[in-house]
Amino acid sequence: MCQRCGCQQFLQQGSEAILKRAVDIVKELRLSPSNVDDYECTETISGMIAPFGLREDEVFQTASWVSGLHEDNPQVRRGEQYQKYVEAFHGIFARLPVQGDLKYIATTYHQLEQLARQLDESALASVGPEIKDAIEAVNHVHEDRTRQTRLKERYGL
Repeated sequence: MCQRCGCQQFLQQGSEAILKRAVDIVKELRLSPSNVDDYECTETISGMIAPFGLREDEVFQTASWVSGLHEDNPQVRRGEQYQKYVEAFHGIFARLPVQGDLKYIATTYHQLEQLARQLDESALASVGPEIKDAIEAVNHVHEDRTRQTRLKERYGL
């Protein structure tokens, strides 16, 4: 489990708290099997923009600096490339059924991913079919290995 999304507090409380929070997130994000991929795309584009996550070490800082030395080179066009990723990022979030704080939305979805892994058929038996189907879709969303390729094609990355 990750440490940043807050899932630990629910995992420590047990299966009832996990299920309740998962149901609350599905409702809050208006998650359905048809839009789970859109939510997963928020994580994919973020990983494409910041592939190594949050790094503050000397290697990352130096590599960023060296990369930045080429930013003004008209042959490299890094500014234009980055702008395409910015547009893709905003386009992906615009497709979601809820709008608001982008970091909150992505973090909440990520929390659901962590919690959904803990829910088996017996736990999901107590929820309605819409919630169950959405949670099951979250549990299977990583089976699609074409997401990054689709995003590159859709946004010309």
